[in-house]
Amino acid sequence: MNDGIPDKIPEHLDASKTTQPIAEDASQKPPGEAFADYMNRPSPPPVATQAQGVGTTPYELTQGQPSQMPPPTMASLATQANSSGDTLNTINDQLSTKNLKLKQSQKYLLRNKLSEANTHIRTAATKAGVDVGAAPAPSTKQNPIRRYLTYVSDSQSQLAAIQDKIKDISATGGNLSPGDMLLIQVKLNKAQQALEYSSVLLGKAVDDIKMLFNVQI
Repeated sequence: MNDGIPDKIPEHLDASKTTQPIAEDASQKPPGEAFADYMNRPSPPPVATQAQGVGTTPYELTQGQPSQMPPPTMASLATQANSSGDTLNTINDQLSTKNLKLKQSQKYLLRNKLSEANTHIRTAATKAGVDVGAAPAPSTKQNPIRRYLTYVSDSQSQLAAIQDKIKDISATGGNLSPGDMLLIQVKLNKAQQALEYSSVLLGKAVDDIKMLFNVQI
């Protein structure tokens, strides 16, 4: 009975008649051997990140200042105080704008930033040897603009005192300690950041008023 199975394997299918070796197929390797080869591969070199290379890190962007400031000198501290004074003059002019209206969120931010700047400036003045006196305590019953001007006025006075103190120390050939100079530099830098933020915020409010009056005209 013929079941369809050939009695003899055709000669062209006989493995014993193969004349060339069969090339080993890498895809046919046992799974264990392929995994072992993968694990034995050398690790690739690490990819350089921004923190490993040269550049500004996210932390520095958040702080708004370089991670390494140049060493402070008496002249650089005087320049910093003068720069912050100029920004305060700009803020004073902005606050004096006629019909200035601020949103509640702007009032909150402005109060916090001007208070923060004043605190930093007073700390710097203390380290410079200035008698800063009592801190300003604006009344909550005051007009908001008057409260802001109280912080601005005190900050201007402290900065002027810092500049005078630095001038007196330099005239006598003296110097502040490196630690005090570094702290003054950091505090003035933080104050300047808060003041610049305040000036930008007020500038937006002033522009809104100017646009409103142009439309009415």
